[in-house]
Amino acid sequence: MHYLFVYGTLRRTADHVMHQVLKNQAEWVSEGSVPGKLYLVDWYPAFVPASQQDERVLGEVYFLMSPEKTFAELDPYEGYYPDDEAHSDYLRQQNTIQLNDGSTVTAWIYVYNLPVIGLPQITSGDFMKR
Repeated sequence: MHYLFVYGTLRRTADHVMHQVLKNQAEWVSEGSVPGKLYLVDWYPAFVPASQQDERVLGEVYFLMSPEKTFAELDPYEGYYPDDEAHSDYLRQQNTIQLNDGSTVTAWIYVYNLPVIGLPQITSGDFMKR
């Protein structure tokens, strides 16, 4: 599987320098969504999965041309440490993403690994419309 779903600062419209990694190493596939909740940690969001389909988080799906190379750059940025997940801010996990055309793909997504108590929820599910 070589897809990545991004919902925050890595999105094209976030205008963050780390988006350059995706711009240079991945191909944009589609916008999409995943069941979950979005919280504002500081200047960046936190995704928490949900089993209910009524709360969705919006984002973008990318096809990774060289996943190992891309994750070597993105994992540290996301605070994900594969050899020390207990101390990671985020975990990289697989999830089913619904694309805007109704089809689905299995993609990697960074899931928040810290408590969300006290964090404001982005009720729109869209970090760009917080």
